[in-house]
Amino acid sequence: MHQPDAYSPRSVREAASTALQNCALQDLAAMAFHVYMLLRVSVAPDSHERDMAIRYGVALLSATASALLIARGEVLKPGPARSLLYRVGIFAPVVLSYFQMRFLLPALQPALVDRHLYSLDQALFGTTPALWFQQFNELHIVEWVSFFYYSYFALMILCLIPPLFFDKGKRQIEMMVGGLVVATMGHFVYTLVPGKGPVSTLDFEPLNGGFWWHQVEVTVANAGAQLDIFPSLHTAYPMFFALHAFGWRHTKPYRYVWFILAFFSANIIVATMFLRWHWFVDVVAGMLLAVLARQAGKFVSERETARGQDGDERQPVWEPIFPARRGGDAAE
Repeated sequence: MHQPDAYSPRSVREAASTALQNCALQDLAAMAFHVYMLLRVSVAPDSHERDMAIRYGVALLSATASALLIARGEVLKPGPARSLLYRVGIFAPVVLSYFQMRFLLPALQPALVDRHLYSLDQALFGTTPALWFQQFNELHIVEWVSFFYYSYFALMILCLIPPLFFDKGKRQIEMMVGGLVVATMGHFVYTLVPGKGPVSTLDFEPLNGGFWWHQVEVTVANAGAQLDIFPSLHTAYPMFFALHAFGWRHTKPYRYVWFILAFFSANIIVATMFLRWHWFVDVVAGMLLAVLARQAGKFVSERETARGQDGDERQPVWEPIFPARRGGDAAE
């Protein structure tokens, strides 16, 4: 229980019991996600990729469980150390699970579903956007969309890291729960709907790109998870950020940046198809995931904002790094 004035050392059993009482929904969701990924790959056929994915899975699960035991179990006293440990322990393993996917997805030796996704595109769109966009294969256009595709990585940092460490109240809960939903649901569905996208399925002329297109190619080749097309997280994350910013447009800084995020989101979504990484249905699934993440964040925040307040002895969902910031909703 949350008792900052009555801290005392405790046994592992006491810490585990306290952690269970203090766990927020996002803690349980993160643990369930890491357990699923580890169990899923553990039944895959023997291979180097399977071994690597299991190592990643054990490390990520252990890091999250240890952080929850120490922070939620109140092994550490309230204060910056406990708050920082929790933030890193719950956030970093979910983000790093993307790199686990590079080994996990091939280890599953899946049957690719690209032809089925292409058939859905033809039924919904008459073709697939990647083919339609070929008529705009010009240097300045390719560079434009490549810049926005590459900006996704900066957008991830700018939209997730500041709220993780500096936001508070409902706004923080909504952002972090929504981000967790996008990551965990996206990676979960990757294990069910494997594909490589139009670029590996259809015949295209080379894209007439320059510097930014080269950056995209190198990044995808060296850091891409592979087989990770449905849903499109390049769609889900930017759209979720834009929806979150629009919902909080009455507060700073979102009143100044919500339209910028919306503009970037729209361009990134187009870029995913223009650059031949995604089918149209991947993008539709990404949009639906963004809406789900936004609604999940609002739902959870309404139920968990009051933790640690008004006689509730549980830890707040996000303990403030500095005690002076405790309590209250996000500043206007």
